[in-house]
Amino acid sequence: MTTDKAGVATASLDPDALAELERERDFLLRSLDDLDAELAAGDLEANDHAGLTDDYTRRLAEVTRAIQQERAAFHDMDTKLGTGQRVVTLIGVLVLAVLAGVLLAQASGFRSPDDSVTGAIRQSSTGLLSEADTLTREGRWPEALDVYDEVLEVSPGNVEALTYRGWLTARLGDPETGLIDLSEAVVVDPEYPDARVFSAILLDDEQRFIEAAAQLAVFDSIDPPEEMLALVEQFDLRVSIAAGQIKQIFDPLEPGETVDLSGIGGSLEDVARAGALLSQLGDIVLAQATFDAVLANDPQQLVALVGKGQLARQLSKAEHPEIVARSMQALDDAVLLASPDEEPVIRLYRSDAWAAQSDFDAALEDLQVVDRDALSPDLQALYDQLAAVLG
Repeated sequence: MTTDKAGVATASLDPDALAELERERDFLLRSLDDLDAELAAGDLEANDHAGLTDDYTRRLAEVTRAIQQERAAFHDMDTKLGTGQRVVTLIGVLVLAVLAGVLLAQASGFRSPDDSVTGAIRQSSTGLLSEADTLTREGRWPEALDVYDEVLEVSPGNVEALTYRGWLTARLGDPETGLIDLSEAVVVDPEYPDARVFSAILLDDEQRFIEAAAQLAVFDSIDPPEEMLALVEQFDLRVSIAAGQIKQIFDPLEPGETVDLSGIGGSLEDVARAGALLSQLGDIVLAQATFDAVLANDPQQLVALVGKGQLARQLSKAEHPEIVARSMQALDDAVLLASPDEEPVIRLYRSDAWAAQSDFDAALEDLQVVDRDALSPDLQALYDQLAAVLG
């Protein structure tokens, strides 16, 4: 279900929404049975039983009507109209190590049917959650927080309100309190993906990388929705966390020492990209050890080969002859392994590395086989810089 501008519930024509409503109906039916069992066992007072039974019965009627509306909407339409269950708003992006200023707001918020019998009154909170979402998207964050407070007064375990109150609280400058809300949201519903992602972002911001990696590991295990996966990938959260873990565990690292990737989250490509980030931040020894560790697991990992090769443009051959020689060899290997689409880009990188080592003939040889027009705009700029230097 969705709501129109007046806050009136309307059929969403969304099969996922219909499935969620049916799941909610089943939950309420089970809950009514549980209430009777608790009363019979003496675990629930008669007055509480009566009040909760009335509430659950009312909620069941509302959900049943909503299911009927959804099904009717599908029958009335010739084609399925897909509508997302979440509205994602991104405000202010700082990529890689500090992922700040990202704002996400959901247009509808239903608590998980896995909540306890005495859990939140979801339907009565829906309008408030929609209002909070609108305020959030309008940038009226303190007002949105007030509305989330109202939701949590009525429904103390509402997982969406806890999640988004925690997120906004952190974005307004109090990450410690924000993480408390997010931690509670995770307890209420361990499979609520938004809480896991926001927790990972805040923990990454706070340089609590091991905890952040643990949040992402759970997130990956719960079949997360595409929009949340896109958020994680768009902001290179896995890369930032992996780089932070490596630096936190192994820094300072002496030349020649190795790193153990067994405790580092993410795929080999994520770790290779983390090595590239460390290189950009000037942690050359740590970056090299990271690339070597990835290549020890997969000698043909292209990102690690190119990243290792890029070290040659940051180091002097006179001062670091062995590292530079191994870096150039990594680029040679990458060129041989690359696909036809990848090879021009890697040759451009190798040309840049040769130029940094003052081997202008080798740099020109690579540059001459690169089609500038086939490159992306940022790589075209690098091409033009090299062309100006090499004549």
